[in-house]
Amino acid sequence: MPYSPGELNERVTIRRTTETQDAYGTLIQTVRDVASVWAKVRPMSGGERSAAQQTEAQSNYLIVMRYRADVLPADTLIWRGVEFNIRFIRDRGPRSLYLEIEAERGVAT
Repeated sequence: MPYSPGELNERVTIRRTTETQDAYGTLIQTVRDVASVWAKVRPMSGGERSAAQQTEAQSNYLIVMRYRADVLPADTLIWRGVEFNIRFIRDRGPRSLYLEIEAERGVAT
């Protein structure tokens, strides 16, 4: 799907959690921002589901950014202060100008 650079008008932060061990062998999780990029953010679908006698809202979004080879499925995306879990990365290779990411809001990984 063709995109134009002018459509990438929202700031999205790519965030990554890593685990390291301290001197005593305890796992320590560290969260760091990988990059802040311009992106196009478009809602695709939404709904509600019931879990543990609670109703949870969930929304699926398409997030398009300039091609980057360093985005991982385990990363999260932050847009307007809201965290999104990456569900699928449509990677067409480095010759592609754009990276399409399907992400989900409102559901824990």
